[in-house]
Amino acid sequence: MEILNRELIYIWYYFTVQLEQIFVWWVLGMVIGSAVSVFVKDSIHRAFRSLNGKPLGIGGIVAASALGIASPLCMYGTIPIAASISKSGMRDSWLAAFMMSSIFFDGIRCEDAS
Repeated sequence: MEILNRELIYIWYYFTVQLEQIFVWWVLGMVIGSAVSVFVKDSIHRAFRSLNGKPLGIGGIVAASALGIASPLCMYGTIPIAASISKSGMRDSWLAAFMMSSIFFDGIRCEDAS
């Protein structure tokens, strides 16, 4: 029983140390993510739609990836947006870059929040 008690104290100590180190960044990430989701989401998607038809080449993939990173959508929100943008004639490579960046970085944001 003493060993179990000692291990629980050890785990609790390192948990609280880690929480103290990340708490400010965790709250800041939630505030910024919420602000982007509420105020900037439509602008990001309009900017992505505005890429359609422009001769950007590889720059289009970079721009689509950057907009995907900034997008607050998760996988289930990205798929309907991507389907509607695909119907408007967006290049598949740019669409794939947007989707993968959005889903990948959303996974990182979700892990940070939990």
